[in-house]
Amino acid sequence: MGRAHQVKIDKDRGVAGGFVGDNFAARSRLNLNDLMKRRQEEKKIEKKTNLMIVSGVAAVGVVVLAILSL
Repeated sequence: MGRAHQVKIDKDRGVAGGFVGDNFAARSRLNLNDLMKRRQEEKKIEKKTNLMIVSGVAAVGVVVLAILSL
């Protein structure tokens, strides 16, 4: 057993039981077109969510006005 500040190193696995290469794996280059597509999809989802919120608030408003008008 080592002390808390000492790190156990295994040649096959890396540092502290995890594989170091997983943390710093080589990734492909960042593609701007992929980012643009992802942002457009996020905008579509946000628009749908905002529409649901606005329609829900409008429905609650109509119900409140209907109750108050009785």
